[in-house]
Amino acid sequence: MSEIGIEEEVRDALRSLVEEIGAVSARILEHDDIRTGVPARTLALGGGEYLRVELPTRTHREGREGREHDVEAAFERATRQLRAIRRRWEAARLPEVMVLSGAAVTQDRVSERIAGFLRGLASIDRAANVFVTRGTQLVASARPPDELEGSRWPFLARRALSTHAPHSSHGEVVDPDAFAMSFWYDATLVVLLAEPYALDFVRHRCRQVARELANLLPLLEPDPDAPAAVRRPPTAP
Repeated sequence: MSEIGIEEEVRDALRSLVEEIGAVSARILEHDDIRTGVPARTLALGGGEYLRVELPTRTHREGREGREHDVEAAFERATRQLRAIRRRWEAARLPEVMVLSGAAVTQDRVSERIAGFLRGLASIDRAANVFVTRGTQLVASARPPDELEGSRWPFLARRALSTHAPHSSHGEVVDPDAFAMSFWYDATLVVLLAEPYALDFVRHRCRQVARELANLLPLLEPDPDAPAAVRRPPTAP
């Protein structure tokens, strides 16, 4: 059986869950220690992997209690379905698939979600502001930068893109009052901090957020002007 088949089955299961409970996203993870500041539920699937469901940040109190049982039942059905898919395909692990709700895919909504992750990261101890860039272009920030912050993030982003962290293909900048790391394709995450800060903790949280942003940044890319041409195989004479 091909890997494409199991990936499509997992994607369909996640899409059904997202549509049923009105979630923002659902994805398969190999660990459950992600802390991004965005409301989410993480459910164990066994075998060391998890289902993470991101919930809406704005919920209406009215009728929410009545739906809690339905949501829990949907979680239970989804976890059983995903475990069954893994057994049927005799797979050691499920593919790390992510599904977004249709309402979350517009560029404005994607930008809002990126800013939400940055605000969550900016809430850690001693953080002043957080930026994500593509090259030297600012994509989003946790809050509007002041004059000093606006002069610092481009410099830190360029440094992160021009260096390499030990045992990594990506760059990293560790300053007394800032941390920056590159990820994905020419993207950087820049955190302005007050010293002293816990480097290992900040690095860990940045990597978690960068992993989420790597799924969102491609959604900001413009659609191609035309579909790629498919070259047909030559026919026999």
